[in-house]
Amino acid sequence: MKRKGLLVLLLLLVSVLLSPVRSENPSLQPANGTSSNSEVLLTIQPLKDTFYVEPGDVIAIQYNITNVGSSSLENIVVYVTGPSDAFQYGITAIRKVLAPGESVEGTITVTVLNPSPGNYTLRLVAKAGDFYSEVPIVVIVKPVIDFKLEVSADKKYVYGSDVGVVLKITSKSNTLISGRIGYILFYNGTPLENVTLVDFVRPGGMWKKELLLKKPEVGNYTILFWAYLNRVYRETSASFEVYRRNLSYTVDFKNGFINVFVYGPDGRGVEGIKVYINGVEFLTSEGGTVTYSAKTPGIYNVVLDLDGRIVSESVAVSQLTLDVAQKGDKLIVRVRANNQPVEGITLSVSGPRGTAYALTNSSGIAVVDLKSVGYGTLFISAESENFLGTEMEFTVTPPETPTPTPTHTQSTTTTHSPTSTTPVQPPVEEGSRTLLAIILLGLGVFGATLYPAFFMPKIQEESLGRHHFIKVKAPRLRPLENFRLEKPITALEVRSTKGSAKIEDSRVVWEIERLEPGEEAYLQVLLG
Repeated sequence: MKRKGLLVLLLLLVSVLLSPVRSENPSLQPANGTSSNSEVLLTIQPLKDTFYVEPGDVIAIQYNITNVGSSSLENIVVYVTGPSDAFQYGITAIRKVLAPGESVEGTITVTVLNPSPGNYTLRLVAKAGDFYSEVPIVVIVKPVIDFKLEVSADKKYVYGSDVGVVLKITSKSNTLISGRIGYILFYNGTPLENVTLVDFVRPGGMWKKELLLKKPEVGNYTILFWAYLNRVYRETSASFEVYRRNLSYTVDFKNGFINVFVYGPDGRGVEGIKVYINGVEFLTSEGGTVTYSAKTPGIYNVVLDLDGRIVSESVAVSQLTLDVAQKGDKLIVRVRANNQPVEGITLSVSGPRGTAYALTNSSGIAVVDLKSVGYGTLFISAESENFLGTEMEFTVTPPETPTPTPTHTQSTTTTHSPTSTTPVQPPVEEGSRTLLAIILLGLGVFGATLYPAFFMPKIQEESLGRHHFIKVKAPRLRPLENFRLEKPITALEVRSTKGSAKIEDSRVVWEIERLEPGEEAYLQVLLG
C-alpha cells in the first residue's frame, strides 16, 4: 500500500516538471491577452538602464534579446516609447531568426529634444507576433543654462534719419532663465545712456527690445549689451557711424518747370532727398531730380534737406505780356516781362492765310507782315524757356485803299455841216469774243469749285520747333457743327481758341460744337 502511494506521488512530480514554464512577469504575456503558441517566449535586457543627458544629446541603448521558448522566433521588432514632445524615438527590426535559447544583441537610439530638467521613464520593447517583452529605461535630463546675445544695427546711417537698433537674447536653456539685462550707449567714447532691466526668458524662447534713436548727431556710436541670467554672464557689442554726405544741388526754371537736381561728389544724382516747393514735399528720383510745373507767375520757395543741412532758394517765375498794334499792313508786337522788353522771344501769329513767326529785337519788338497771315482774327502766342508763355487773340482789318483822283482832259469840238447820214452798226470786235470766252470759262471753274469753297471747312497745319499749329475755318455759306479732329501725336499740352482740346493716350482730340460761317478757330500743341 505504501509503495502504491509513493508511485502516485512520483508520477505527479514528473508531470509538474515536464509541464510548460510561464513567466509570472505580465510583460511576457501576449500583447492582446491571448496566445496562439504558449511555448513562444522572449526577453529583452538593456546593458544600461539609466542615462544622464542634456538637450540635444543622442542616447544609444544597447540591448540583448533571448529566445527562451521552444520554437524559433522571426520578424522581431525593437522600439522605445515615452513622452512624445521631449524625445525622438528610433525603431529597428531583427532580421535574424532566433532558435530556442539563442540570443542577439543590438542598439537603438533616442534623441533628446528640449525637455525640462527631471527624470523620465521610457520603455524598451521587443515584439514578436503576439508576444512582447519590455523593460524600463530611466533618462535623467540635467538643467542647461545657455543663451546668446545679439545687437542688430547697420554700420552707417545718414544724418537726419532715425536709427533703429534691436537687442535680442535667444535661450538655448531647457529651463526658465531670469536675472538682469542691460545696455550702455556710448557716443564718441562717452556713455550717453545706461539702462538695466530685470526680466526672464522661457526655455528655448527669445527676448527682444527695440531701441529708437531720434535723429542722432553725427559721430560714432557703440552699444554694449549684457545679461546676467541664472548666474551666467554674457555680453556683446556693436558700433555704427552717423555721417553727413557731401551733397550739392542746382535749382532753376526752364520751359515752364522748376527743376531741382541733387548730386554727390561724383556728379551722380542722389535719390530720396526731401525737397519742399511752396510747402509741398517731394523726394528726389533715382536720378536725383524733382520737376515741378509752375503754371502761374510768382515767387516759388524751394527748401532742400541735405542730410540735415537745410538750404533754401527762391525762384522768380515771370510771365510774358504782349502789346499789339496794327499799322497798315504790318502787325507790331512788343513783348515784355516784369515791365521790361525781352529780346529773342519766338512769336507765332496765325491768321486766315497761314502762320508767320518772328523774333523780338533788343527792344522786345517784332514786326509781322499781315499779307502773309491775312486779315481778321489772329492767334498770337509767345514762348520762352525762361518765362511763362502767353497768348492772345487780336483782330486786324485790311488797310483802306486810296480812291484814285479823276483826270480831266480838254476836248476840242469840231462843227460839221448838217448832212443826211444812214446809221451804221458797229462791228463785233475780236476782243469782245475773247472776253466772252473767258467769262464762260470762269463760270465753269466757279461752278466746279463752288461747293468746296462755300460749303466745306478749311484746315491748315504748320509746325515750328516744339509747337504745332492747326487752324480750322468754317465754310462761307453754312456753319460748321460738331467738328471733331483726332491726330496721332505725342503732346505735353494743348490749347484752343474754340471748343475743347485734350490729350488721350498718344492722340490729340479737338472738338467744336459750332462755328459760324467763315469763323476761324486755332489749336496750339506743345510737342513731347
